[in-house]
Amino acid sequence: MATAIASQEVTTADFQHIDYSTPTREQQKSKYLVGSWFDLIFICNLYWPLILLIDGWGGLRAHESLLFWQVFFVTTPHRWITLFLVFGDRDKYAQGINKYIVVTLLIVGSMSLLWLSVGSLLCLMAVDYVWNAWHFAAQHHGIYRIYSRGQTSGKSIWSHAEKWLFRIFILYVIARVAGWSWSTDRNSDWLSQLDYFMLAIPILVVIPQWITSIGSRWKESWTGALYTTSVMTLFSCLLLAIHIQSEKLVLQLALASALFHAVEYLGIVSWSMQSTRVVKRKDLFGYVGSRWIGYLMVFVIVLGAGAWAMEHGAVKLWAAINLMVAFLHYSFDGMIWKKPRQKKAL
Repeated sequence: MATAIASQEVTTADFQHIDYSTPTREQQKSKYLVGSWFDLIFICNLYWPLILLIDGWGGLRAHESLLFWQVFFVTTPHRWITLFLVFGDRDKYAQGINKYIVVTLLIVGSMSLLWLSVGSLLCLMAVDYVWNAWHFAAQHHGIYRIYSRGQTSGKSIWSHAEKWLFRIFILYVIARVAGWSWSTDRNSDWLSQLDYFMLAIPILVVIPQWITSIGSRWKESWTGALYTTSVMTLFSCLLLAIHIQSEKLVLQLALASALFHAVEYLGIVSWSMQSTRVVKRKDLFGYVGSRWIGYLMVFVIVLGAGAWAMEHGAVKLWAAINLMVAFLHYSFDGMIWKKPRQKKAL
């Protein structure tokens, strides 16, 4: 019940920038959100092929080490930090904190009751996989839309088509990751044919973006095209790995995609927290925003170490808590990053 109500919020999310006013002239001229190195490393994640090289050359030990850092010190913090964005922001209280409290009570209450009555989290883990797949697709497309703010109209036919092509492709790849290992000979043939059709989607999405960038707006929009190219290349490689049934490569690329998703989220949160609008505030958000990098590092280290300790000391309890936070993360992201509807003029 809780997940159904919360998903109703997240499915409409476009992961837009927290400042919904018209971009300033300076913002429109800048091709980066923060700076060249920051954007290319922490948002475009151009390093992801390096993850494959390290994983491939290092063998099982390198894979397990990368997985350890990804789970405890990247993915876990990126989910928990959303709670701070909601309950640490006094503006949320002024705008109406009740909806966030209601969603929290519904998710925590229903999941606790289900866990206590059934004694298993398997059904909730299935919900988590499906919801997380949509969350991946919405976030990746939304970050491209952040790069494109002020440059394209969200009401055009192509904009809507691009949005759904972008998301459908990522959803399809994640679904194939879930089902590739148990696919039978009966359905493997038609899925293989469908793979070729789906691989045309990244081309349809990426090429128009580069054509737009090479035109008159090259200086303003090429970073968004580069971001989309990076995302689509990663997921295309993942789909090809599934297609050729390379288990090792699937695991390596799945790890890279998880790192990509979590790192870019922390990057976007950092961009938002270090904006002039936040830093000038005379409250907790302003204080933390002006010292963001230091607080983020402490947060990641403390939470990662705590998660690792909980994983070894109370596995079931930690799994339940982490799953609740994951559902809150999906729900709240659909609420705090959602672009408000503009009121029609009377």
